[in-house]
Amino acid sequence: GSKIPESLGMSGSISVAAAGDTAANRPFSLKTQRRANGAEPLARFGEAKKVLGDIYAEVNTYVDELNGFYEDLSGDSNPSAVVKVSDEQRAGLKELSASIRIIRETFQRDHMKVVFFGRTSNGKSTTINAMLHDKVLPQGMGHTTCCFLQVEGCSDDLGYLKRDDLEEKLPLADLRSYGNALGDDDRELPASGGYNRTLRVFHPRTSADGNVNRLLQNDVVIVDSPGVDVSPEFDSWIDAHCLDADVFVLVSNSESTLTNAEKQFFHRVSQRLSKPNIFVLNNRWDASASDGQETANMVRKQHEQRLKEFLVDELHVCTEREVKERVYFVSSREMLEARLKEMGKAERAFQQEGHGERRNEFEKFERVFEQCISRSAIHTKLEAHNRRAIEIVSRMRENCDAVQLAMGDQKRDRLLAMEEHSSAFARCREEFGRFEQACRLQTERLRAEVHVKVSADISEEIQRLSVIMDKFERAFVDEPVDIKEFKKELSKFVDEYLTSDLEARCTGGLMTRIWNIENSMFQCVKSLLPEEYQPKLEEVWRYRAPFKFQICINVPQLTADFHEDLEFRFTLGLSAIIRRLVAYRMGQPVTAIRGNLLSFKQDVEAAAAEGGNVAADAEAAMMSQMVLTSATYLANGGVGLGLVGLVVYRAIGWKVLASVGAVYGGLYAYERLRWNNSAKEQHLKEQFRAHLATKMQNVAAAHTSHCETQAARDLEQVYEGLRATVGGVHRDMKDKVDEQKKAIEGVDKTLKGLGAIKGKTAFVLSSLEKFATDYLRSDSPTS
Repeated sequence: GSKIPESLGMSGSISVAAAGDTAANRPFSLKTQRRANGAEPLARFGEAKKVLGDIYAEVNTYVDELNGFYEDLSGDSNPSAVVKVSDEQRAGLKELSASIRIIRETFQRDHMKVVFFGRTSNGKSTTINAMLHDKVLPQGMGHTTCCFLQVEGCSDDLGYLKRDDLEEKLPLADLRSYGNALGDDDRELPASGGYNRTLRVFHPRTSADGNVNRLLQNDVVIVDSPGVDVSPEFDSWIDAHCLDADVFVLVSNSESTLTNAEKQFFHRVSQRLSKPNIFVLNNRWDASASDGQETANMVRKQHEQRLKEFLVDELHVCTEREVKERVYFVSSREMLEARLKEMGKAERAFQQEGHGERRNEFEKFERVFEQCISRSAIHTKLEAHNRRAIEIVSRMRENCDAVQLAMGDQKRDRLLAMEEHSSAFARCREEFGRFEQACRLQTERLRAEVHVKVSADISEEIQRLSVIMDKFERAFVDEPVDIKEFKKELSKFVDEYLTSDLEARCTGGLMTRIWNIENSMFQCVKSLLPEEYQPKLEEVWRYRAPFKFQICINVPQLTADFHEDLEFRFTLGLSAIIRRLVAYRMGQPVTAIRGNLLSFKQDVEAAAAEGGNVAADAEAAMMSQMVLTSATYLANGGVGLGLVGLVVYRAIGWKVLASVGAVYGGLYAYERLRWNNSAKEQHLKEQFRAHLATKMQNVAAAHTSHCETQAARDLEQVYEGLRATVGGVHRDMKDKVDEQKKAIEGVDKTLKGLGAIKGKTAFVLSSLEKFATDYLRSDSPTS
């Protein structure tokens, strides 16, 4: 190929200032920048690594976001969460998070790795130094490299060494002592492991004069090995240093042919790696200058034929067309010394005839090598990470799908539960409204029943007053003080008897009815409520006291105006008849009328002087005045009565009149003879009974109404208790409906959050697909 400028050499160093100026002039794409600095194939791996690293960082962010999302949903700190994520899903997500962390840690250590193999003194170290534009590794005649030397780039101004058995950094100047088999300090290396030991050489990516080493700058790791002819430990070498290699460079001596040791080594490599990328450098081709062009061409064709048979027919690592890109004839010594001279590190350079062609072939090797190692590293290192990223995102989406499916089931269950609760709530309210109407009708019916029952019981008790008073056994003494005490105790006895008897009769007759009504109310309400709320109703009902009427006849108050009349009064006498007329006119018992009507006016005045109630006796005073007026008329009409009597006498005869008079007198005499203490007691009781009966009839309606009110109030209390309980149940049912609504809103919010995260993962999948298109597919751009 044609020679390219040194500043753009495929393996040369470039000026940092020049690269900086180019990047500062105008914004370039990464591909444009790679072309500008001539390092596009190598930089492509770094670019791909950065792109995939950014994708992994994005995936890690989304996994952390989803993990935090799950923690908020399932954590103990959030007991009110409406959605719970299963432990299986949470554990699966944590596994993904741990996988991403391990991959990212591994990802940072990924690099392009090339391993140089060959027999001792074939120029492996010299070739590496030529590619690095500096004498980094010890080189020379004989067995020079005593262990595996791994060259890596570092950001320090001065390089350093690191041994397998030591953590401390060693000076780079000690490389010739530790890594050179000819060094005096080779004995200081650990004896165990033989040549399979590794000495890591960290070389500055940027030299002191500002030149950038492109290989090391672009994350290329170069491994120099001892000669394959110094140890048969091929398998351990391959396991320790070759399994992650992207390119193998076999440095052979063009003055001889491939040895069995070299072939055997690569046969072992091909058994462990699928189609390894192998380059063969026929080094020391400068020796062909002394043999003439014709001989050199014949030797070259011989090498090419044998290498083609080895690579194509034996190893099957490339095709016949590709083998031309894998075999080169170079002089590493010429290339190294020419580059050191150009950099001012050497005064003269070793050169033989045809060195320009060998230089061009070396540079061609570098170009093809860089393209191959970049492409290989991308496929071997990043393709697996890309597949793993797709797998992680797919598992993450499956995890989200599983949670979404579970949440969908939860939402469906909650919707059904909310519908059931809403229907039960509406049905309970509607039926309780009908129950309230039935309660009002039942209360009215009960009032009517109480009215009939209590009225009948009071009437019966009035009829039984004489029987009740016959049970009063106190001795009667016809003395004013004793009579007063007799009346007081009689009224108290009758009051207690009537009260207990009426309460027992009314309650006994209606208690079962009232209990049945209240029990039917309880059972009706119980049937309205869901089963889970029925125990609350039973607690209210369990401690309810039985109903009992409270009746207060208050006989002493009813008989406060009772005035006994124990003077003998003939039943058909004028005074008795007038008293009965006055009592009828006043609507009061005759015993409420004072005994001496003619002195009533003075009694009223005396009562007024004592502060009594004059208005209450106004009608009685009027009746007294009427009696006096009637007596006056009777006296003034005496003559008329005489004339009337004379006419009657003549009409019926004196015998009839005498008989009537005799009967009248006999009745008078009979009543007068029977008037004793026993008669007075009986007469007092009869007067008391008649007085109390009249009073009780007057207040019977009030007592009946009071009992109706008591029964209605008892039902009202039951109703209020049931309504309060049902009200609490309604609130609980309403709260459950609201809770279900809130839970459904929470599920919807969670589903929306999961959908947003899944949407983000869709962008990640598209990024991974684009990464595969740009870097992994056969038709992706390479250079």
